[in-house]
Amino acid sequence: MTCTLGFGVIGIGDILTGTIAPALLAEPQASLVAAVSRDQGRAEAFGRQFGLDFVTTDYNAMLARDDVDAVFIATPNALHAGESIAAAKAGKHVFCDKPLATSVADAYSVVQACEDEGVTLGLNFHYRHLPWVEEARKIISSGTLGQIETIEVDVGSGTRNYTNWRTDPAMAGIGSVYNVGVHMLDVLTVILDAEPVEVSAMFDQAPSSGNVEMQALILITFDNGTLAYANCNERTAYPRNTITVQGSKGRLIGENMTRSREEGTLHLLTSDTQTSSTFAPPGAHQLCVSQFTHAVLNGEDPRATGRDGLRSMHLCDAIARSVVERRHVTVEKP
Repeated sequence: MTCTLGFGVIGIGDILTGTIAPALLAEPQASLVAAVSRDQGRAEAFGRQFGLDFVTTDYNAMLARDDVDAVFIATPNALHAGESIAAAKAGKHVFCDKPLATSVADAYSVVQACEDEGVTLGLNFHYRHLPWVEEARKIISSGTLGQIETIEVDVGSGTRNYTNWRTDPAMAGIGSVYNVGVHMLDVLTVILDAEPVEVSAMFDQAPSSGNVEMQALILITFDNGTLAYANCNERTAYPRNTITVQGSKGRLIGENMTRSREEGTLHLLTSDTQTSSTFAPPGAHQLCVSQFTHAVLNGEDPRATGRDGLRSMHLCDAIARSVVERRHVTVEKP
């Protein structure tokens, strides 16, 4: 393996142009060498913006290049699995935007393909790189809060009005859960070091409507006994973006913390402690790109592995089934 990881990218949208491509250019051990778009004009514009010589509409042509060691996948959700498997079979490491797929079966196929081909599979769960997440994990694991009883999460982007594939269930799968909620649902498993075992959910859009949800209200039971409530939405004009962790000995409140590019404050309250710490946005996408790059080059696991993506898929699948079936649903274990 060379000391620099060459990346090809597919899916030239906001996530790529706004965060991932600049992060790849800023990472000393990564190089952005190729790009694929469904539209050649868009591919060429991207190439001019980021200084690429090779841009194309042919994904297989990019995968055939020797200078492409890894692929970042940022296409519509329903395409993630097929493109990830193709990359693995071409011997390329896979760095996939969330979600890993739009079905549990497809997610398993991606994980299996990457394991069979001996390539690294990582997920863009960049919230894992937020300093407040690590601080919350340490506080909870230390026992400072006692038994964690409940967690309340509000995560919202503000009002969005999509006119693209995100409104199409065939391409998006589901809506606000994948768009904004999936990151904080992943964070809950990290800070609790626990697995979700049962969910009950309601969407603002009925599954029979043919529309994806813009707001999801979710109740989760974890295997350590913690009960969690999450409001994941793209409807609220002024979302609170807070997290409250209530323990038997204290409380942890994160104000304006559940969006990765905003400054927030973490408040700790116990019988003998009351502190507040402010956390500036650390450039979580940059940290995620850097850690994945270094992990591949050093033969290590990325912070968020394919198995973490599979775990997330099981949870999201249970959420969607709960809405359709109007009942509590058991979360299957990966």
